[in-house]
Amino acid sequence: MRTLKITVLFLFIFCCLVRAQSNLSRNISLNIERQKLSAVLAMIEEKGGFRFSYNSNILPVDSLISIHENNLNIAETLDKILNHRFEYRQSGNFVIIRYAPLELVLLVNESLGNPELYTITGQVVDKQTNKPIQDASIYERNLLVSEISDGNGYFSMRLKNITQPISLTVSKENYKSTVTHFLAEVNITNRKENPEERFISGNLGDVENTWLGNALVTAQQKIQSINIGGFISKAPFQFSLIPGLNSHGSLSGQVVNKFSLNVIGAYSAGVDGGEIGFVFNINKSNVQYFQFGGAFNLVGGNVKGVQVAGLFNDVKGGAEALQVATGFNRIGKNFSGVQVGGIGNSIKNNFNGAQFSVGINVIGDTLKGIQVGAFNLVNKETKGVQIGVGGNIVNGRTSGIQIGGIANIAKESSGINLAVLTNFTSLTASGLQIGAINYAKNLKGAQVGILNVSNENDGYSIGLINVALKGYHKFSFSTNESTNFNVAYKGGSKHLYNMLMFGTNKKSAEKIYTGGLGFGKEMKLFKSISLNPEISSQYVYQGTWDYLNLLNKFELPINIRLNKWLAIQGGPSVNIYYTKQNTRIGEFGLLQEKHQDFSFNNSRYTGWLGWNVGLVVL
Repeated sequence: MRTLKITVLFLFIFCCLVRAQSNLSRNISLNIERQKLSAVLAMIEEKGGFRFSYNSNILPVDSLISIHENNLNIAETLDKILNHRFEYRQSGNFVIIRYAPLELVLLVNESLGNPELYTITGQVVDKQTNKPIQDASIYERNLLVSEISDGNGYFSMRLKNITQPISLTVSKENYKSTVTHFLAEVNITNRKENPEERFISGNLGDVENTWLGNALVTAQQKIQSINIGGFISKAPFQFSLIPGLNSHGSLSGQVVNKFSLNVIGAYSAGVDGGEIGFVFNINKSNVQYFQFGGAFNLVGGNVKGVQVAGLFNDVKGGAEALQVATGFNRIGKNFSGVQVGGIGNSIKNNFNGAQFSVGINVIGDTLKGIQVGAFNLVNKETKGVQIGVGGNIVNGRTSGIQIGGIANIAKESSGINLAVLTNFTSLTASGLQIGAINYAKNLKGAQVGILNVSNENDGYSIGLINVALKGYHKFSFSTNESTNFNVAYKGGSKHLYNMLMFGTNKKSAEKIYTGGLGFGKEMKLFKSISLNPEISSQYVYQGTWDYLNLLNKFELPINIRLNKWLAIQGGPSVNIYYTKQNTRIGEFGLLQEKHQDFSFNNSRYTGWLGWNVGLVVL
C-alpha cells in the first residue's frame, strides 16, 4: 500500500512538471547573428506558439544577440542568450521571464507528521555563499499556507488536513525560485484539483505604494508580494479581521477570492465574486461582480460589476461598473458604466456612460455619454451631454450638448452650447452658441446672445451687438424719407449681420428720434456691387415714452464699392408703422401724419414706400 502511494505521488509530480514545462521543454533551432534581443524573443514566441511577459526596464531588449543552436529546448536557449541571470515560469500561454541572477537552497531540518498535521522546519541559504537568506517566502500553494524566513534563514511550517502531495515553493527577490516535494503519508482524494498557478501582470505594487496601502498592508504581506510577484492562487473564501489577521495569513496578497468577508478590512490579490468590508477593502489586482466598503475600496487592477463605498472608490486600472460613493470615485484608466459621486468623479482616460456628482467631474480624455455636476472638466473631447450648474470646460473638441449655469468653455465646438452667462470657444465654433455673451475665434456656426464676438465670422450671429474683429463690421451714414440723419453699425458676417441703428429728424414740428435693431445679408452681384436686403425694427420717440411707436422696415439697398474703405448705398424701402400716439407734444411731430401711402383696417397701422441713400465706411 505504501509503495502504491509513493508511485501515485511520483506520477502526480511528473504530470505536473510535464504540463508546467510543456512550452519551456519544446525544442527549437536558431541561427542568428547580431540581432536585437527583442527580435530574438519574438522569433522564439513564433516558434513556440506562446507569448513572453517581462519587465522591459530590466531585460536588455536592445542588446545584440548571436546564437547558433539546433534542437535545443526553449529553457536552455533562454539561459544561453540571457546568461543564466533570469528564471522562466509558465502561466497559461505565457512564459514569464523574471530577473533572478542568484540561486538559493532549501535545507530541510525536519519533516514529519500525518495527514491531520504535518510539520516542516528548515533553513533557506544562498547557494554560492551558503549564507542564510532573510525574508524569503516559503509557501504551499494548494493549502495557501506560508512562512517567511527569519534573520538566520530559519522557518517552521505546520500543514493541516493534507489531501494532496506537499509542494513547498521558496521565492526571494532576485533569486530563482525552487520547489521541494515531500513524500508525506497521505491519502490522495478524488476532490477537484486546484487550478494551476496563474500570473497577473502590471504594476502590482501600486496599492501598496499609496499612503493608505503603506499604512494598512503589513510588512510580511509586502515581503510576500515582492518575492512572489504576480504568481497567484485562487480560493473560495476569505475571512479577515484586519489585513494582518485573516484566513490566508501573510499570503493573502497572492490570493484571488470568490468571496471575502472583512470585519474591518482586508488585503488580497483580487475578487472573483463578491467582497464586503465593513470599513475597507484593498486589492492589488482585479475585482469583479460586487464590492462594498464601508469607508473605501482601493483596487490596483480593473473593476467589473458593482462597487459601493461610504467615502471613496479608488481604482488604479479601468472599470466597467456601477460605482457609487458619497465622497468621490477615481479611475486610473478607462471607464464604462455609471458613476455617482457625492463630491466628484475622476477618470484618467476615456469615459463611456453616465457620471453624476454634486461637485466636480473630471475626465482625462474623451467623454461619450452624460456628465452632470457643479463643474465638469474634459481634457480632450466630448461626444455626449454635459450639464454643469457652474459650468463645463473641454480642453479639446465638443460635439455634443453643453448646458452651463455660468459658462461653457471649449477649444472647438460643433454641437450645442447653452449657458446663462457665456460660451467661450478659443478656436472654431461650428455649432450653436446660446448665451448672454458668446465668443468664438473662428465662427462657422451660429451665435445667439446679447453680445456675440468672433475673431473671424463665417457663420451667423444673432444678438444686440455682434462684433467680428476680422469679419464683417461696417458703419453707415444715411438719410431717408423719415429721418434726415441716420447712423448704423453692421457687424457679423456676410451671411447674416446685425444692425444697431439710430436716427433723428431735427426739423421743427417734425422732430423725432429713432433707435432699434435689424438684420441684413450681403449678396454680391458683381466685383464691387452687392445687394443688401435688410429688415429692422425701431422705436420712434415723439416727445414721450408713454406710447409704443414701432417703425418696421424692409430695405433693399444696392452698395457700390468706391475703394477699400468707402462705398455708397441707396435703394427703396417698405415701411410698416405701429403707434398708439395721436397727440403732438411740443415741437415733436407724428410720423403717421407724414406718410400714408397705404393703410390697414387697424387704424394703429400705417404703411408707405420709402427710400434710403448714404455712405458706408468699410
